[in-house]
Amino acid sequence: MASLSAAPTPRTIPIILKTRTPYVIPAEKYMVPTTWRRFHLSQLINKVLALPTPVPFDFIANGEMISDSLGEWCDKNKHGEEETLEIEYVQSVMPPQHMSSLPHPDWVSSISCRIPGHFLTGSYDSVVRLYDNRQELVHAISGHTGPVSSVAFVSGTDSMLIASASYDTTARLTLLDEADGPKPLASLHLHTAAVSSVTSNPAGSHLLTAGWDSLIGLWTTDVPSSHEIPIDSVLLPSTDLGPRKRRKLASQPTSVDDVKRKAPSAVLKSHTARVSKAIWSSVESQKEKAWSCGWDCTWRSWDVEIGVCSGTTTAPEKVLLDMAITSDARTLAIASADRTVLLYSTTASSNPTPSHLVHPAPPTSVSTHPTSSHHIISGAQDGIVRMWDVRSTKAAVANFKREDEAGNKAGRVLAVDWAKDELVGIAGEKGVDVWKCETGL
Repeated sequence: MASLSAAPTPRTIPIILKTRTPYVIPAEKYMVPTTWRRFHLSQLINKVLALPTPVPFDFIANGEMISDSLGEWCDKNKHGEEETLEIEYVQSVMPPQHMSSLPHPDWVSSISCRIPGHFLTGSYDSVVRLYDNRQELVHAISGHTGPVSSVAFVSGTDSMLIASASYDTTARLTLLDEADGPKPLASLHLHTAAVSSVTSNPAGSHLLTAGWDSLIGLWTTDVPSSHEIPIDSVLLPSTDLGPRKRRKLASQPTSVDDVKRKAPSAVLKSHTARVSKAIWSSVESQKEKAWSCGWDCTWRSWDVEIGVCSGTTTAPEKVLLDMAITSDARTLAIASADRTVLLYSTTASSNPTPSHLVHPAPPTSVSTHPTSSHHIISGAQDGIVRMWDVRSTKAAVANFKREDEAGNKAGRVLAVDWAKDELVGIAGEKGVDVWKCETGL
């Protein structure tokens, strides 16, 4: 008579579940089967909390999202099943949803979505455009004589003050009034080469410009009553973009005398090559702090109150193309031409070691979530936008492609920005796309 063998005892592993979300469960050890996956762990949390509506979660261990069973994850990472595994759980990210497209006649190099219900774009045809929340064109603003490289909202109420920078070596301040339309206020003169970026501090009182001439300009947003720069000191722009770049120069209806020529409050000098971006701290308590990055393979911190470089970090053999800072001002995300986004801590004392977000093509732009300190998006030359959770750096949590109306790949991504209402603006070779990217916050 054949003997009956007992069923094998299921393998288990001790885990501790932690979170920084509102869905906190008791901090105790749970013995769970090694066959469990994300679905089973989500069920456990929902059951412990007795949530009336199920909430899906993702799970992170050792900086990586768990996509396999716990047993498979332990085998792959050489984690003994008798060792307690600490797992952080976060609310699952919903798949990005395409909302609309904003066609442009030329490449779009910059976009800002920071004023709710509005999209501000800068294009290679030298025009700045404002769209409303119905994606309808509200204003087309001329004034620059070269491609617009950067745009920023300075402040916004019934009237909006915007800043723009250009390859024509200048930046400009323009007031947008819903009733009266665009009113050019001032042109900003310092740089002797293309201006790569312009950014406003949170209070809207100051600007930073970054230039190909290795200089950073510090400016107030006050409009002078008279010209601060004589006309014979204004440099003629040099905008040699190479044979593959297109320029369609807009007509200039505004007289030179109508726009006040403004001088910088200070000039920040330390970079030794093109400066790609200069940004302010995102928190009011650090209003004197700023950061910059450039083609000299460095990023630098600044005390703008006294106008000095307070620190330099070298990223060897990495040309740095763009940068953004998280909402808590603790992490810098820097796009590098070596196909990575570098994550640096701003609180490290010296020689910080970055985490890397690896891309299959060079990232051209990066933006952080307006309120979440954990989420960033990056756009790359392969036309793909990737959404990242900085707590899990080995793979993007979502990605989506820019496509034209026929479903064809819409070329390189040149700029991205993340709005407070979870909308993401994506600018590139064939206009602008607007996507909904929810983080579960």
